[in-house]
Amino acid sequence: MPFLESVEAKLRSVETEKAIDSFEQALKVLRTLGIDDFGFVFMSMPNPQFPKLSRLLPRMAAETVQLSWTGSSGVTLLRQTCSFVRALTYNYAKWTLKPLDGASILDFGCGYGRIARLMYYFTDPSRLVGVDPWDRSIAICREDRLAGEFAQSSYLPTSLPVGDRKFDLIYAFSVFTHLSERATNMCLSVLAKYLQPDGLLVITIRPIEYWHHHAAVEKIDSVQREISLHREKGFAFLPHNRTAVDGDITYGDTSLTLEWLSQKAPFFSVRGVDRSLDDPLQQYVFLQHASAKKLAEV
Repeated sequence: MPFLESVEAKLRSVETEKAIDSFEQALKVLRTLGIDDFGFVFMSMPNPQFPKLSRLLPRMAAETVQLSWTGSSGVTLLRQTCSFVRALTYNYAKWTLKPLDGASILDFGCGYGRIARLMYYFTDPSRLVGVDPWDRSIAICREDRLAGEFAQSSYLPTSLPVGDRKFDLIYAFSVFTHLSERATNMCLSVLAKYLQPDGLLVITIRPIEYWHHHAAVEKIDSVQREISLHREKGFAFLPHNRTAVDGDITYGDTSLTLEWLSQKAPFFSVRGVDRSLDDPLQQYVFLQHASAKKLAEV
């Protein structure tokens, strides 16, 4: 897919303008694009047609990495990412009454930096932090020269490697769709510590319909058991063949209900739910501190 002429003209202006010689300076031009074109530029790096931009911007993760981490790649994956970012941006403004521009952002479970690249559209690297428990994810972010701070966290966290900072926005895409119940509880509790009083936490969860989709690759009796658990308990988890962490297999496939979430994390209030038809079995849940809802109602 080629760039539009109008987009290519802006990219050429970065290439030819000698005063633009840093990532931050390039961002000022790239932020005048639409979010999809912004993401498409980042997805296209390095690009031999734009050597300066290829030097200033992070390298896109290899297709094998994209497929391994997300099961999709390229423009298809970019569409899904942009849908999430648009919903995130709208709901951030709706519930915090502030634009996302300039916000402090934590990418919890950042992977190879798929969504972090889109966050540069809104905030500078100095205000973006990504954490992930898999050391390979952090290594890829650094190898591909993502700007910002990226650090390894724990699979069962009681704190995060971010100092005493609190964030305006925290998002966790395709994280709570894979956590054990113990890990889910611990992650929700720890994220509450790092969210600003009026900030927004965005997570994704799987609905019960996910298990019907999953039936194509799993034994039917396992799937029926998870459906029953989802209906009876509000939480279903099918662990993968992974090494246990402190006696717990923390990673697998997970579905949960909003009722379970409200009961197990009463310190959060569910403000809204959304999804994209480009990725229909991943629900976006928008959370704030319960105290923030009480203040908003005064």
